[in-house]
Amino acid sequence: MRVDLEHGRGEQPLYVQLANALQDFIALEKLKPGDILPSENVLATENRLSRATVIKAFDTLVDRGVVTRRQGKGTFVNARPMERQLPELNSFSEHVHGLGLAPGSSLLSFESIPAGAPDRPTSAFEPDEALVVVERLRTVGDEPVGIHRTLVPADIADAIGMTEQTTARPDFSFYGALRTNGIHLDSGEESLRAINADARDAEHLGVDEGVALIEIVRASRDAAGRLVEVVRARYLGTQYLYHITFAPSSHSPGGHNEETTRSGARTGGGLAAAQRLLEHDGR
Repeated sequence: MRVDLEHGRGEQPLYVQLANALQDFIALEKLKPGDILPSENVLATENRLSRATVIKAFDTLVDRGVVTRRQGKGTFVNARPMERQLPELNSFSEHVHGLGLAPGSSLLSFESIPAGAPDRPTSAFEPDEALVVVERLRTVGDEPVGIHRTLVPADIADAIGMTEQTTARPDFSFYGALRTNGIHLDSGEESLRAINADARDAEHLGVDEGVALIEIVRASRDAAGRLVEVVRARYLGTQYLYHITFAPSSHSPGGHNEETTRSGARTGGGLAAAQRLLEHDGR
């Protein structure tokens, strides 16, 4: 694969030009997620570049979320990031379906926690409330994109038929099961933070330990204010893009604007709010 590169003084670095050319090639050739790009050696030889320059170009595309490099296998095109509007109270399956993609899952663990159990996970649920804890690997197509760990009151799990067998189905949707059984979510609180994949996350997601993840913790309630779920989701940083729209809502006496989302408040205590949720739902 030959690309046109400018070698004159004042031009962009060669690795940046090569990265841009490869990104354009992916778009123009309409390469699909999982398609492999030419090897480092091929690109270096055909464009009279050092292998180090090609490696740096690939690293740039990895940072942009365009490709994934797999040791010993090559460099592969990524799926486009899944943009999600905030605030948005819907399920992973509904969100992915809305993007025209195919969601899926595989069950990693299913556990019933009796009320008052000494080893129950720390959470916002009352200690005398029995829980069901479900952990699933979430996929788009056949590619893993995240891990969900969901805590649900045991009586709600029973009411919606949430058993180990049903949650093991690739098409199981928790929010869909709630609606089918007359339980409707009315409000929620969600916090985001950046983390690095630990060894277990990395193994399930098929990436190297330490890869960047987006961790989302959500607590959702029904119309009566009852806590229905606490979910901790960990997504590959290259696969998820959160989009927030702000609008000025008021002016302080000093002339400073307070920013809010168009459909909900943006508080200034994001890190504190995230910490409170994390303290409620220990990993």
